[in-house]
Amino acid sequence: MLYDTIGKTYAQTRQSDPRIAAKLLEILEPFQASTIVDIGAGTGSYALYLAEHGYQVLAVEPSTVMRNQAIVHPAVRWIDAKAEHLSLPSHSADVAIIILALHHFPDYSQALQEIHRVTGGGQMVIFTYDPDLISSFWLTEYFPSFIADVQSTFLPIATLTAEMATIKDRAVNIVPFPLPHDLSDSFAAVGWARPELYLKHNIRNGISSFAKLNENELEQGLSNLRKDLETGIWDQKHGYLRQHTFYDVGYRFVFTAQ
Repeated sequence: MLYDTIGKTYAQTRQSDPRIAAKLLEILEPFQASTIVDIGAGTGSYALYLAEHGYQVLAVEPSTVMRNQAIVHPAVRWIDAKAEHLSLPSHSADVAIIILALHHFPDYSQALQEIHRVTGGGQMVIFTYDPDLISSFWLTEYFPSFIADVQSTFLPIATLTAEMATIKDRAVNIVPFPLPHDLSDSFAAVGWARPELYLKHNIRNGISSFAKLNENELEQGLSNLRKDLETGIWDQKHGYLRQHTFYDVGYRFVFTAQ
């Protein structure tokens, strides 16, 4: 599995961001849930956050490398399983969350059906990316393969909402989530206003899109970015972003209504 290879230092750069976590709590609050199943929980940063705020969490993660980095908490129970074949009984959770993990599921439709079974028809909350917006992100000027990668792995928002509405037989809400400039969860758009971050090996190690690049494109892209930062070309073109506190890069909370 990909994260058994690239996930060895994941917990160092992919920590829960307090703004994302707070929005997640805000969405969950009306559901009055007690048990949350976190599908594709990674190293458990958001599972831990929910546990610290009173929820019982079933953290599902197939990568041993990722699970071994989790901080132990009595309210978090870890399950070694894939999203398409959850080793959990039906109705064992009230709500399911998927935080930037759906695009890694080989069969998203089967995964959503399994999640529906485990939650007994309860709500589903997904934090994802709108692939229609990837070509407008400046990072693709340096790594053009990101466009094809994102468009082939992330579900279009319309497709995702239609699938969720069909499975759950209820309306689906879409809430844009502008990223803060000081994002602490270093996923792909972490450097939207801090391009220097992408020159750091440890930051790139926690981003799956970089792991998929061929060596030539990676080295050329890094060289071009480094040069543009040194000469001021990047700031001439995109420096206005450094003045923003938040920016809508394309991340969305998608969740079923009550």
